[in-house]
Amino acid sequence: MVGKTVCFVMPDMRTLLSIALSLLTGFTLAQGKLDLYDGNKAYMDGNLDQAEQLYQRSLNAAPNQFEGTFNLGNTYYRKQDVENAIGQYQQAAETESDPVKKAKALHNLGNTYLQSQKIDEAIDAYKSALRTNPTDDETRYNLAFAQRMKQQQEKQEQEQEQEQNQENQDQQGQQDQQDKKEQEQEQEKKDGQDEEEQQDKGDKEDKGDEQKEKDASEEEQPEGTEGKPKRPIEISPREAEQLLEAARNEDAKTLMQMRKQKGTDKKIEKDW
Repeated sequence: MVGKTVCFVMPDMRTLLSIALSLLTGFTLAQGKLDLYDGNKAYMDGNLDQAEQLYQRSLNAAPNQFEGTFNLGNTYYRKQDVENAIGQYQQAAETESDPVKKAKALHNLGNTYLQSQKIDEAIDAYKSALRTNPTDDETRYNLAFAQRMKQQQEKQEQEQEQEQNQENQDQQGQQDQQDKKEQEQEQEKKDGQDEEEQQDKGDKEDKGDEQKEKDASEEEQPEGTEGKPKRPIEISPREAEQLLEAARNEDAKTLMQMRKQKGTDKKIEKDW
C-alpha cells in the first residue's frame, strides 16, 4: 500500500505581512471605535478631560474621521477652549463630503465665533452652513440672531463715536476758554505794568520839573541868602498910617496931572 504525500503550500512573506497589517488595522480600527464610544460616554457624563483623551486616541487610530474630530471640537467648546474648538470644526468641515455633517460642523463653528464675539466670522460660517444645507432652520435662526447683534454693535459703536466726539468738543471748548482767560489775564498784567511804567515816568518828570524850579529859585536869590528864610517886614501902626497917607497924596497928584494933560490937548478957537 502506497501512502499519499500531502504537500503544504506556504504563503510568501508579503502575504503574511499583508495579513498581519489587515489584522492590525482591523484591531486598531476596532480600538478606535471603542475609544470613540467611551469618549462619547465620558462626554455625556461631563468628564471632559477624559473625553478629550479618548477622542484623541480615536483620531490616532483613524485620523480625520468626522465623528472623532467633531466631538473633540464639542469637548473643547464646552471647556471654553475657543481656539482648539475652531480648529477642530474647521477640520471636520474641510474633510467631510456629506453635506449634512459638513453643515453641522459649520454651524458649530459659527456658534464658537459668536461666543468669542467674532460676529463677522460667525455670520460667514452660518451662511456657509446654509449654502451646504439650506433646510437647517436652526442655522437660519442663528444667522438672523448674529445679524441683529451686528446691527446693535454698529449702532453702539456709532453712539460711542458720537459721545467721544462730543467729549472732545467739550474738552476743546474748555481749553479754548482757559486759553482765552489766560490771555486776558496776561493782557491785564501787561496793561498794569505799562500803566505803572507811565506813572513812574510821569512822577520822574514831575520831580524833574520841581527840581528845575527849585534850582531856578535858588539862582534868583541874592548872595548870602541861600538857605535863609525871608522874614516879613514889621512896621508900627503910625508908620502904616503915614504910608497910606503918602499913597493917597500920590494918587491925588497923579490925578491932577492927568486932568491938566487933557486940558492942554484941547484946541482953542479964536473969536474973530
